[in-house]
Amino acid sequence: MSHSKGEMLYEGKAKRLYRTDDPDLLIMEYKDDLTAFDATKRGTSLGKGAINNAVSALLMGRLNDMHVETSFLNLIDANHSLVRNVKIVPIEVIIRFEAHGSLCRRYGIEPGLVCDPPLYEICYKNDDLHDPFITDQIAVLMGLATYDELAKIKYMALTIGHTLREIYLGQGIKLLDFKLEFGRYQPAGESEARIILADEITPDTCRLVDAQTGEKLDKDLFRFDMGDLGEGYRKLLDKLQASAG
Repeated sequence: MSHSKGEMLYEGKAKRLYRTDDPDLLIMEYKDDLTAFDATKRGTSLGKGAINNAVSALLMGRLNDMHVETSFLNLIDANHSLVRNVKIVPIEVIIRFEAHGSLCRRYGIEPGLVCDPPLYEICYKNDDLHDPFITDQIAVLMGLATYDELAKIKYMALTIGHTLREIYLGQGIKLLDFKLEFGRYQPAGESEARIILADEITPDTCRLVDAQTGEKLDKDLFRFDMGDLGEGYRKLLDKLQASAG
C-alpha cells in the first residue's frame, strides 16, 4: 500500500519528516546537506541522501529481521523511506569500540585506544546546549526518560553495536564508534508505548574505516577535508549491498 506525502512535520540537518494518511506512519526524506561541528561547517554532496537512505534501510532491515524493533518499514524511492511515527527520546547514545573524536578531546586520550568493553555514553539532544554529556540520574531528573527506559536503551544499544560490528567486519570494515537515537512507539489500540530504535544508521552517524587500508568511509571525510565524501559513502554502500546480495 502506498502512502502520500503530507504536511512536513520536521526538518533537521540531514532529514525531513512528513505526515501520511496513516497517523502511525511517516515519510522520512534524506537530504544531500552536510553539517559538522554544531553546524558551523556546512556543505552538500550530490547523492549523499540517497546513499544514506539505502545504507540505513539495509542495516535497519537486518535488525528488524533479527527481532530488534526499529522505526524503519520500507524504502519508498531513492531518498524516501516509510517509518513508524515515534516520539523521540531526547537522548543521543554513543557506543565506542575505540577512542576517537570528542572522547579524545575531552580527556586527552590517545586516538585509537581500544574500549574493552565498549564504552556507552549518553548526551542530552539539544543543539542550543551543544548536546552535553549527561548521566542516567540527570536524564531522569530532567524527565527525559525513566530508569526502566534507560536500561532498555542501554541494552538495545549495546546489542545493536555488536550486531553492526559483525555486519561491517564481514565486509572488511571496522566500526569504531556510532550514535543512535530511540523513540517511544505507541500505535493505535495499544495501551503503552515501547522503546524502539529510531532515526538512522548511516555513515553520517558512524565512524568507519576500511579494515585493511584504514581508508575513511564516514563523515570525517567532510569534517576534516580528508577526501571525497561521495566516493567514500558509495564504497561503503557497495560493500554492504554486496553482502546483502
